[in-house]
Amino acid sequence: MVNMEHKKVSKLLEIIGYIFMSLSCLEITFFISLNFMEFNNIETNPILLSEFIYGSNYISLTGTVLWLILIISMGCYAIVGFVMFKTAKSNKIKNNLLAKLMVVIGMVILLGALVKMNYIVLLGKTDISTLSGDISFQSALYDFDIIPILPAIFWIYFISATCCFMIGGLIITTLGIKWNLLIEKPEDTK
Repeated sequence: MVNMEHKKVSKLLEIIGYIFMSLSCLEITFFISLNFMEFNNIETNPILLSEFIYGSNYISLTGTVLWLILIISMGCYAIVGFVMFKTAKSNKIKNNLLAKLMVVIGMVILLGALVKMNYIVLLGKTDISTLSGDISFQSALYDFDIIPILPAIFWIYFISATCCFMIGGLIITTLGIKWNLLIEKPEDTK
């Protein structure tokens, strides 16, 4: 790792950027699919999740706002992945600047993933009104009398993808710090 080269770091950023774009696009696809799932036992007729979230009085305004923030964060991670991918492909950034940029991007990704995980947890704890009484949104997703199994799988994927973003942010930050120290070490000995 002592002879870390610009090409190796660029290739790593390119791969991580591609992974972020793939995870985000799959997340957005699952999110759109989730909007067309039917909730049962909310009222006498099944209701689509999109109608449930956006146009009903079953969930609070906080739940709707958290739902919108979740989709915005998915798009932001797709953009961050694209920026990393394009930055790695350009090869116009010097070693010192790229190492510092990796630290900053990694920390932004890590902080953003922590905030996104917080929004997922808050959305999961949001109460919804059903025929049998109030229940948390996440409990409704895991209750197969209310909704089929697929939304529960999507919900677990959202949590897993956010964990992958956290790990990716840690890896980028760590490698950026390590590379920055390796670059500055020879300059100090001269």
